[in-house]
Amino acid sequence: MAPLIEKLERRNAKEANLPDESFLEPSDSESDEDDERFSSDSIRRRVDEFDRKCKRQSELLRSFAEAETLDDAHKIMTKIDKFEQRHLSLPLEYRVIGDMMNRLKDSTGKERFILLQKLNRAVRLMECKEAYDPSNPANFGLIQHQQVDSPDDVIDNAGFDKEKQMIQGESLDDEDEEFNEDKEKDDMLIEKLNAIEKKIEEKLADLDHTFGKKGRVLEEEIKDLVEERNSLTDKKRRPMYRKGFDVKVIDVNRTCKVTKGGQIAKYTALLATGNYHGVVGFAKAKGPTAKIAIQRAYEKCFQNLHYMERYEEHTIAHAIQAKYEKTKIYLWPGQMRSGMCAAGRTVETVMYLAGFSNVKSKIIGSRSPLNVIKALFIALNAIETPKDVEQKFGRTVVESYLL
Repeated sequence: MAPLIEKLERRNAKEANLPDESFLEPSDSESDEDDERFSSDSIRRRVDEFDRKCKRQSELLRSFAEAETLDDAHKIMTKIDKFEQRHLSLPLEYRVIGDMMNRLKDSTGKERFILLQKLNRAVRLMECKEAYDPSNPANFGLIQHQQVDSPDDVIDNAGFDKEKQMIQGESLDDEDEEFNEDKEKDDMLIEKLNAIEKKIEEKLADLDHTFGKKGRVLEEEIKDLVEERNSLTDKKRRPMYRKGFDVKVIDVNRTCKVTKGGQIAKYTALLATGNYHGVVGFAKAKGPTAKIAIQRAYEKCFQNLHYMERYEEHTIAHAIQAKYEKTKIYLWPGQMRSGMCAAGRTVETVMYLAGFSNVKSKIIGSRSPLNVIKALFIALNAIETPKDVEQKFGRTVVESYLL
């Protein structure tokens, strides 16, 4: 018995020395640097921005106090309300945290311990919520791509551009002027597009009664007008990416069609994205080159995001199976530090992006990457958490070892 006990003690000591991220996949972001939102420069920039907001608010309050007439005071008060609602609005969660901190001053013993636990959890929840809030423009960035004139052009990989910080301290009238300038640009673009549409309709009507060389000339003119219209719409289009998400290429497929003029190749790209905290998505896109297909899929994958509930932040709640066409997938929860026993690179990549680190899987049937991903998403969305079971049956769910 003694050798067995010593062996178990050595194994426990080894497991205790392992880091918590031992089974996590390394980051696959395009830059090796940390997230720009949490760097020292960005934190200092946010502090300076908040100071400018406070100075602007104090200036508005001073002008309100020095107003000579009631009309001037009313105008300044509306400006103050709009400014505070836009730049200094306090979420309800922070008000609750403030109330708990006030209660913490007078609490003692067990009540103080419970309040500390609640405060710690609330602060961590708000940090995670702000880091991945879809309504916060600071969590988005503009995808920078080169304009593509032909499939043979070289396209650089998707780059990240820091989003411009809003200039604080300006009056509301200046913001309205900027808004009006943007509106004028939009109106000019709409007028150009309408004029091009009218020309295309006229030439299409003439093409019905024109044949021979004149007809071929008209067809070329229509193609030029369509390309001009598409270029104008592409310039206006502003694809966005989500900060804090990693994107991985799952599969790139090439198909070739043989015609009289030669071979026509098309590429299909399948990408997956996730933030390692339960949010994951995928997208499929086609293009004349592999880079264009990946570029289009990169833009689409942020529009197809799903939230997957994680049990104890590392695995699934129970075993599940799902089927999509000829693909059947089985998932089992794994113990802590057991690692990912995945049936293929596709399942392993998507599970790591979703934040699962201890899950076992098996695939029966077709192993097409698209079918595997769709079956995997069906299985993950069908998992019932303990909260779902409580709401379904109206009973409290506890761990089996507590019974």
